[in-house]
Amino acid sequence: MKKLMIVLVSFILSTGYGYAQAVNPNNNTLGALATYGPDGANIGASSIVNNPPRPIEGTVYLFDGWNNNTLIVTNVQEKPIRLNSNINFNAKRNVFESKIDSETIFTFDFTNIKEIVINNRVFKNIYSPVDGAYRVFEVIAESKDFEIYKDYTIDIREGNPNPLLARTNDKYILRDSYYVKKGKSFKRLKLKKSEILKAAGSKSSVVEQYAKDNNLNFKDEKDLQKIVSYYRTL
Repeated sequence: MKKLMIVLVSFILSTGYGYAQAVNPNNNTLGALATYGPDGANIGASSIVNNPPRPIEGTVYLFDGWNNNTLIVTNVQEKPIRLNSNINFNAKRNVFESKIDSETIFTFDFTNIKEIVINNRVFKNIYSPVDGAYRVFEVIAESKDFEIYKDYTIDIREGNPNPLLARTNDKYILRDSYYVKKGKSFKRLKLKKSEILKAAGSKSSVVEQYAKDNNLNFKDEKDLQKIVSYYRTL
């Protein structure tokens, strides 16, 4: 029975009809699909949006818009769930969200999700000893020896009633930071050559020469991905 229910939900999500329903902000299909299977394996739940008591400039969302091509890889079905729009990352809540209507959002739960790939950017739920809890990080680079993650947070810059400062309202400020996971070690990372080479260990001299020969910058994410990709071949 469990397999049958999972297959049925997989069919709903993988057909064109399922896509249209799942990404349409004016229906409750995401809420209906929050739980499937007799064991209650879920990918999220819906909730009511509570607006702040006064306007805040800026946004808590990572992506400029909601029309983002997305693959959701779950633990309960082989075929990834594909969404063609209506998904964004809320950096303040550290969750992915979809709009159901103007007052309701669907929050994706990583309990049964391995990873979410949005616009070819990979996000995973990783335990952070720094926070003492699981957080959703963007995967910048991975190898068998170490991984580099990017964390997003939101700060609020308080407004000032002084009209000369032209910032009477509070404003959301998006912050990011990098971490490197190597074995049991998980610590803050600066994107600079010395720290990346330290993570590369005994292969650091070869990696450094490769970066030099190909004019790659350790501080640039795209270049760093090329460097780590080369590292994996060593």
